[in-house]
Amino acid sequence: MKILILFLLVSSSFASTIEIMSYNVENLFDAQKDEGKNDWAYLPKNTKGKKEACAKVKSKYRRNECFDADWTQEKVDMKLSQIKDVILKERKKLPGILVLSEIENANVIGQLAKVLGYKKYYTSNSPDYRGVDLAVLFNESSDLKYVGSKEHVLKDEYFKKRPSRNIFETQFKLKGKDLYIFANHWPSLGNPDHARVVAAKTLKTRIDEILKKNTKASVVAVGDFNTIPELKAADNKHPMRDVLLKDKTIVDVEKTFRADKSLSSKKKLPPGTYFYKRGGQWNHLDRVFVPKTMLDEKAPISLVLGSYQIYAPDFIREPQPATVVEEDIEEMRDRGFKLYEQKKIETPPNRYDHLAKKKQKAGFSDHFPIVFELKY
Repeated sequence: MKILILFLLVSSSFASTIEIMSYNVENLFDAQKDEGKNDWAYLPKNTKGKKEACAKVKSKYRRNECFDADWTQEKVDMKLSQIKDVILKERKKLPGILVLSEIENANVIGQLAKVLGYKKYYTSNSPDYRGVDLAVLFNESSDLKYVGSKEHVLKDEYFKKRPSRNIFETQFKLKGKDLYIFANHWPSLGNPDHARVVAAKTLKTRIDEILKKNTKASVVAVGDFNTIPELKAADNKHPMRDVLLKDKTIVDVEKTFRADKSLSSKKKLPPGTYFYKRGGQWNHLDRVFVPKTMLDEKAPISLVLGSYQIYAPDFIREPQPATVVEEDIEEMRDRGFKLYEQKKIETPPNRYDHLAKKKQKAGFSDHFPIVFELKY
């Protein structure tokens, strides 16, 4: 009996972990018309009304893109296969919770769930004029139970004319403990800074509500926040610095990781999750935010800071510059040339080409995924 009691005490002290991945999959659309949405660029060429709709596009680049695109089910399947490769080709396991941004609807996420092996998924239904939304995929277990979902609409005079993506909240019970996941895809950088300030206020207000009711609740906000350090709204507010992070109750996980030299020296991260080619600038559009209390290992659910990574294997990056083959190296040595070690260049994400007909030419996404673990 004493041995049994000791075993139960020891086994109950062991912590478990769950992995979360957040990924902007770059325009994952199905090949069917979504009524009331401007999804013409992601439809087959022979779709009724497509030619006329594409002709109305103001941007010459987008207009030609719309005309050229022949987005068929075959191409949808190819993109789903590329997403599967990102998640499983080298990692060999599904994230416990997968959060996706830049997806169209439940139809295409249902297809992806089947390809990946997820049995449960939920999507938002935003007023975004293109029909872009968010998704959360997972498999329930004895530890992970789904509670419910809700959407938070960005409300402001600006959004009456140009509605954006909702903030998508999903609640779980993780071994009986409250876990809230917020999927975000804030207004793009083509919108005024004020639009992202509204998004930041919406998210922060809801997180504060949750923590006020339950101080032990665990909250994770992930996604594409479309925010760079230089932003400054008309009211002189920055969405991160002056709203989301102002009272210091919430922390930016990547910044915390990079500031911890004992961790960052052991795991080198790419310079960012997104690369602006025009300015040659890396940015951190994709982020993870948690209450500061979740960095405490004694928290009911804690974030394992050392597990944080921007997942960027070579195969989802743009192709490296041509390298010297082994035969040439030997010849150069024989001829007396000095050879220096070729340093790997930080290449950006290999963005998806929706006109591609073969996987080898298709690419993956213009964003790198983010991966981390929660301990409970």
